Amino acid sequence: MAPSLADPVLSSTSSMSHTTEDNAVLGEVELDVPDMFTSIMSVELVQNPHYTEVKEEADAWVAEILGYSEKQAARNSRADFAYMVSWWVGPDCNAETLRTLIDWNHWAFYWDDQFDEGHLKDDIYGSAREIIRMMSLLDDGHPGTSREEDPLGYIFQHVYRTFQNRASPVLQYRYKKYIEQYMLGVLAQVNTRKMDLQTITVDEFMVFRRSTVAAMPCMALVEYALGIEVPEDVINHPSLKACQEVSVDLVAIHNDILSYKKDVLSGEDLSIINILRSQGWTLQDAVDETGRMLDGCYQRWYEALLKMPSWGSTTDRIVYKYIEGIRNIALGCLLWSFWTERYFNREEGLSVRETRKLRLPIPPPLKGSMAKV
Repeated sequence: MAPSLADPVLSSTSSMSHTTEDNAVLGEVELDVPDMFTSIMSVELVQNPHYTEVKEEADAWVAEILGYSEKQAARNSRADFAYMVSWWVGPDCNAETLRTLIDWNHWAFYWDDQFDEGHLKDDIYGSAREIIRMMSLLDDGHPGTSREEDPLGYIFQHVYRTFQNRASPVLQYRYKKYIEQYMLGVLAQVNTRKMDLQTITVDEFMVFRRSTVAAMPCMALVEYALGIEVPEDVINHPSLKACQEVSVDLVAIHNDILSYKKDVLSGEDLSIINILRSQGWTLQDAVDETGRMLDGCYQRWYEALLKMPSWGSTTDRIVYKYIEGIRNIALGCLLWSFWTERYFNREEGLSVRETRKLRLPIPPPLKGSMAKV
């Protein structure tokens, strides 16, 4: 059965009401967050010129398909997934391709929210059924699903069939493989909620977190949007795999820092920061450690480039473009995190970026842990 679309969980406001009173009693804390625009994240990106027109079309389409009320449509517009994607693809991507990537992100964020703060958050069997249902839509022999019967599945299948029109068999295979890895990661996330945070190390958490942030499918989509195809033997080289992993880790770490206020308000415990808190770190020390993790990502990136061989001028040009593209996924997600209203209102997001000061309710103690504030 498709999930109910009556109350989409597209922003933190949908889950704040039950925590507001408790947070008022607990008071607030101000955190110093790391500078996230250093090293490989210090470049200036060029936004795609079709952003404004395609955002309007894509927002209207998804609102119609999912049956949003006027309030829900406005909330989705403020989330502004088009803004994020418009930084990924650069100035040369055409409007049609940009639209495909925006539609995919509309699907991905809504679908993922079911497992983060929706009805599947603690339902391992329901989650497995939903994943099997969605994966079946990537089968070329599967009949077309209708927007009336399954609106979310319709978006997912529509995006894939649009992607198929121009993607080679290699890219189609890559996209399906990355989608499967992502969905299995989401299933593992649901199962992990039953575990004591103290029993999970940060390294163990990052291994499964790499699949839950959905960055890998985006890499196949960006490859498609840039009009390139990295040969299969090249993309599986350890240096390329290391760059992919760094890009994914940057997305995950940035997200766990900048969504932390939303997590506190919604009662979400599963994050890098809370893994550290559960092991006795203070809240500020845990956030400081995420900054050191970012520095480690930059070092791993440069080490991967140092060890990367040459495959000849033609392939090297493709590889260079791909590496820029997957770096831009991380940077575009970061720019969007301060802009979207999923985590802050617009004014607060810009202030956090400028001052690197984040105010939030004091998080409650983690169950069964020695967490400190």
